[in-house]
Amino acid sequence: MNKVFPQGENGYTAAEPKAHPGGEGDVPQSLPHFLVAHCGDPASWIYSDQKCDGTNNCGDCSDELSPVTVCPPCGPGWWRCPSTFFKYCDCIPRHLCRDHVQHCSDWSDEYACPGP
Repeated sequence: MNKVFPQGENGYTAAEPKAHPGGEGDVPQSLPHFLVAHCGDPASWIYSDQKCDGTNNCGDCSDELSPVTVCPPCGPGWWRCPSTFFKYCDCIPRHLCRDHVQHCSDWSDEYACPGP
């Protein structure tokens, strides 16, 4: 199994998609299918509890955005915006709002977000 370890916030590694040699995208036969979610790349998968968790686990946001995944809108601790940070897709944690660092491509995290 090939693994990709994208760098997360504060030096922690983010959860990574699992990719399989040969590009077939087959999950290990020992895992029940309900524990697995497929990414936009057919050769990659994540554990189903990583889907719709606000974090870009697949590397292409397919675990957070349609048409691959249908997730509920951002929760109360999140701000909806087009993120500039690889770790997030359509929402960022509100604790990142008004911290004098751009996390949204439209700067709404600094000028419109009410903060935490």
